[in-house]
Amino acid sequence: MSKRDPLRKCAVTGEIADRETLLRFVLDPAGQVTFDLGKRLPGRGIWLIPKRDVLETAVKKNAFARSAKSEAGIPADLLERVEIQIRQNMLDRLGLARRSGALVVGTEKTKDKLRHGKLRLLVLASDGSPKTLDPLIRIAEDTATAVLLSETAQTLAQALGRATAVCSGVTDSRLAKTIKADHALLKSVGQPGTPVAEAAS
Repeated sequence: MSKRDPLRKCAVTGEIADRETLLRFVLDPAGQVTFDLGKRLPGRGIWLIPKRDVLETAVKKNAFARSAKSEAGIPADLLERVEIQIRQNMLDRLGLARRSGALVVGTEKTKDKLRHGKLRLLVLASDGSPKTLDPLIRIAEDTATAVLLSETAQTLAQALGRATAVCSGVTDSRLAKTIKADHALLKSVGQPGTPVAEAAS
């Protein structure tokens, strides 16, 4: 496949897929496996289907070395690093949405935008009280608005530079789509049993 060819082969399953749907890894100058979330780091790309079992097999059998055709050191916490980067990327996008004016925060502001069909994604804290969240979820269902119930209120507040962030909403369609994609990716590669809440469409 040429460099311009968007298709890549998974180093574990042999499945060929568009590079945009795969995870990319490279070896750093010291020969250590590094997750390349943005798919921009220099070096020969090692591509994997974004599934937890595929990542675990890659680590267990060191598919990185076979694909790179050289020795490859695997950090003991590689899979944890993958999760952390994907989660942080999702939170960074939420922060970007707020800075660009494409995100409203607060129960009443969020509810108002939601009722008027102005939200493309309703973001709720995973530890928010049902008394606060349930009415918003019902309105979202009535207005066919996607719902993301993911991080804790504290995590969301830190990402948004707020004291609290139980309820918020993204008004930009493109940002909403990428945030949902990040969340879906996190669910796919996350540790089994780890509570990564659903994003309803």
